[in-house]
Amino acid sequence: MLTIAETAELLNCSAGFVRKKITLSESNLEGGWPKTIYVNLQPNGAKSLFRINKGALEEYLQTNETSPTIEEQTEVACIFRSV
Repeated sequence: MLTIAETAELLNCSAGFVRKKITLSESNLEGGWPKTIYVNLQPNGAKSLFRINKGALEEYLQTNETSPTIEEQTEVACIFRSV
């Protein structure tokens, strides 16, 4: 299981991007990851403690050819930040 920071390093993106993907999933909005990729280790706690299943994430990224790549999403995010 990976932390959000470790996942961001693995994907070469920001921790905020990883948190955003989890938030989209938790809110049942488009653009998130399947809930099988991550787990909240403190579901009843004051704060969430998410961990990402590395194997499930890698499998999802390999089989999900229709979504933009991390590089494309990061490029778009950088464009918005510079405007």
